Amino acid sequence: MQRRITALAAVSAAALALVLVGCSSDGGSGGGEASGPNGFGDCDLPGEAGSIELDPIVDGQLSVVTVLPNPGWWNGTTPENLTDGFEMCMLADIAHRAGLEKMTIKVLSWDQYISGSFTDYDLGAVVTSITEERKAIFTFSDPYYTSNRSVTVQKDSKYDETNIRDAKIGTIQSTTNSKWLTDVLKPTQDLALFSDGPEMFAALAAGQVDAIVTDTETALTQSKPYADQLEIIGQWKADDDWGMVMPLDTPNVDAVNEALAAMKADGTMDFLSEKYLAPLFGIDPASIRFLDAP
Repeated sequence: MQRRITALAAVSAAALALVLVGCSSDGGSGGGEASGPNGFGDCDLPGEAGSIELDPIVDGQLSVVTVLPNPGWWNGTTPENLTDGFEMCMLADIAHRAGLEKMTIKVLSWDQYISGSFTDYDLGAVVTSITEERKAIFTFSDPYYTSNRSVTVQKDSKYDETNIRDAKIGTIQSTTNSKWLTDVLKPTQDLALFSDGPEMFAALAAGQVDAIVTDTETALTQSKPYADQLEIIGQWKADDDWGMVMPLDTPNVDAVNEALAAMKADGTMDFLSEKYLAPLFGIDPASIRFLDAP
């Protein structure tokens, strides 16, 4: 029997303001299947089919939401041309382990996703930080990745960790990074807030901001087009756990966590990291110098 997800209760403006970390999009929403006969693209599906039991909103399929672009995590720019990626293949394997025949993917705008206003889905992933405030909006899976927060500047910059508070700092609006900057680092200039990573790193390369603070993984990927101009000078330890999101009334959290635990135990998560993240980053994020806490 098909289960329909009920609308979320109204959430506070403060809760809505606490949003996802990582790449974002200012585009609209769209839906469809990824490439391949089942919407699984080119993903390997090593799990045992039928080893977990999900109660999807549409019989026989996993309904997924995400935000694009997010290369490495989701390789493609529309549902129809998505091929693979760490998060896409993680979700595809969960669908496979649940014995589902297909996966459909709906692309949401950044604001739509982070507000939790769209609830007609089973599972979503967009490098989403797990926080207590966000648990008022989403049900989270157990963590599948842990990130830190980095600072990127121009190569000839006068700014480093000793004077970074005086820089004009850019970050993605309403993220855990913007909150940390306001509450912890406390820059002397107003933050420059951006809606997505490409726009933000283009602004740094053009000299419109002095520095960017974002999660290390986003910095490694989004700074690549400007490798001759920009450099990551260090990172602060954040121990920022990312989880998959589900609507608050989901019956599937235990099954998703069971699948995730199995994927960690059988090497699937290590395989996904090696295949999609190591080439994406070019270096081990942990090798970047850690800065003293502000």
